[in-house]
Formats: sequence, C-alpha cells, structure tokens
Amino acid sequence: MNRDSTRIEAGDLSRDERSRQVRRVLWVTLALNILVAVAKTGYGYWSGIISLQADGFHTMFDAANNIIGLVALGIARKPPDREHPYGHKRFEVAASMGIGIMIFLGFLELGRAVWRSAEGGPEPTIGPGAYWIVVVTVLVNIGISVWETREGERLNSMLLKSDAAHTFSDSLAAGAVLVGITLVDFGFPAGDTIAALAVMGFIGMTAYRVLRDTVDVLVDSSFLNPKEIQKRVEQHDAVLSCHYVRSRGMPGHIHVDLHLSLDPNTNLRRAGDIMVEVKEALYEEYPNVEDILVQLEPHTEAHVEDVPEKLI
Repeated sequence: MNRDSTRIEAGDLSRDERSRQVRRVLWVTLALNILVAVAKTGYGYWSGIISLQADGFHTMFDAANNIIGLVALGIARKPPDREHPYGHKRFEVAASMGIGIMIFLGFLELGRAVWRSAEGGPEPTIGPGAYWIVVVTVLVNIGISVWETREGERLNSMLLKSDAAHTFSDSLAAGAVLVGITLVDFGFPAGDTIAALAVMGFIGMTAYRVLRDTVDVLVDSSFLNPKEIQKRVEQHDAVLSCHYVRSRGMPGHIHVDLHLSLDPNTNLRRAGDIMVEVKEALYEEYPNVEDILVQLEPHTEAHVEDVPEKLI
C-alpha cells in the first residue's frame, strides 16, 4: 500500500518540495565551493604551497560533486513508471557513490602532489595572504558542512549528508594546511609535505565512509530492526505471529516485507482489514517507510515455507 506523497517525506513535505529544497542547498553550496576552490588553488600555485594546491583541487571535486547531485536529483524526483516501478530514488544513491569515487580520485591526485614535493622543489612562499585564505575557507567549509548536515537530516537526503561529510573533510584538510604553512614559516620546509599527507588521511577516510554507506543501500542491507517491527505488529490483537521481516532502502525511501499469520477461520474481508490496520500502524511508527508488502498466512504451529532459517 502506497501512502500519499505528502506523508512519505519527513516534515510532511511532498516529493517535489523536498527535491526543491535539496537542490537549493546544493546550488548555494556549489557557488561557495567554486569561490573557495579558485581562492585556494590560485594562491597555492602563486605561492608554491603544495598542500594548498591539493586542498584547492579537493574543493574543486566538491563543486563537481554538487553538479552531479543536481543532475541526479532531476532524475530521482521522477515518479514511478513501468520501467522503474519502485521509483528513481536510487539515482540519488548513485550520485552519492559518484561523490565517493570523486573523493577517492582526489586522494590519488593529492598522493601524486605529495610525491613530487618529497622529491624536492622550490620552498613555498608563505605570506599573510596564505593564512587569511586558509582561515576563511575553514570557516566557510565548517558552515557549509553544518548546514548541509542539518538539512540532510531534516530532508532525509543521503546525497546532502554524504556531501556534508566531504565538505567537513575539507575543513579538517584546511586545518592541516594551516599547521603546515605555519611550520614552513618557522623554518621547517617539510611542514608543507607533512600537511599534505594529513590531508590525504582525511580524504581517504571520507571516501571510505561515503562509499560504504552507498554500497549498503545498493546491496539491500537491512535498514530497520526486524525484532522491533515484529513486536509492533504483534501488538495487534488479531495477529498470532509475525515473521520473515525484511527491510531495505535509504532514508525517506524504505521498503518493508513481512509475513503475518492469522486464525485460519478468519474470513478474507476481515483478513484484509487486519492487513490495512497493521500497515497503518507501521507507517505511523516509521514515517520513513515508503511501502510495506504483507503476506497473509493461516496460523500453524510451524511455518512450512521456503524461508531462510535465520529470517523466520
């Protein structure tokens, strides 16, 4: 049973309104990322600061990710059709995976920059401008990350939350750059290379987290606790047992399958009413659930069916 679209999203937002708000966040983030990337990359090349150049490229990947997200959202907002009966929401997951891959590419690019720096080269020029650019970009990135995280939670958007994680890694990376240029300024040239290595660590961990979360969705990892669902369903007086509970999906788009057993003497009309009542109770309990598939069965002492033993 599908619910009305105004009940599917958090805060009673319709699909179109949710998509519009997510796109608004991405457009603002894209504009800020472009400004930050140009500032960091331009000054990094002018001054010869390898870690600042690499951090600038990291932010360029952020901007590219925002564009990927905007394109994916245009597809994900489409309603279900014959070719995509479950909707297009997983295009958003695919975009999140694209972000993870882009972060990993940034990790490799930074590795090459660190290698070149370790082989030797001209000492970077550290001036007041370097400190100002890094401090300002740290503050901007933290602000973007906090805002995206809050909006991602409110709108149940995996895309916004993964992009917020990437942006926060920019903040940590820029902090490492700040330490590195300070070391160089105090007569320790290797500080720039050390800072670049720290940035690599932040980028690598972020790529791992984003890719792990998207893969969990794509391989249909269990999303809700089946024991809690079973307990909630069996609160209904007419339900004699609930078993084989499965869930999959992503925030705001969860599908649940379960089996119910009723008194064998229950007539079909009453059984249908019970099924509807159970679904409504679950929809109220779990507002992120998009659809629930229920199989009705006559109650027996043992369930004789082709169900994996661990899921009965």
